[in-house]
Amino acid sequence: MHWLEAEQRVLDPELVEKLDPHRLTMRVNDASRLRCIALAGEIGTTVSCGVYAQRPQCCRDLVASWEFGQRSRQCDLARIRHGLAPLTPADWPAAAN
Repeated sequence: MHWLEAEQRVLDPELVEKLDPHRLTMRVNDASRLRCIALAGEIGTTVSCGVYAQRPQCCRDLVASWEFGQRSRQCDLARIRHGLAPLTPADWPAAAN
């Protein structure tokens, strides 16, 4: 994200690190799994974003597969990286109504 976005969203400076002179990235607390430092809970059980209201645009742009009726390749790849199966339309029963 651009440094100005982090400033505008009032992200705690401890949650981000400098990527280059103009961009920041969210810190990770598990580099091997690329787990964002703001992610709370246990992956595969229940997780939530600790800065949901202030989350950067890149996080806002990532939607769960089939949540809105379309597959998200990025979501599928992230789930596979964490040993989880990709979501299916059946995971969103309310969307079927």
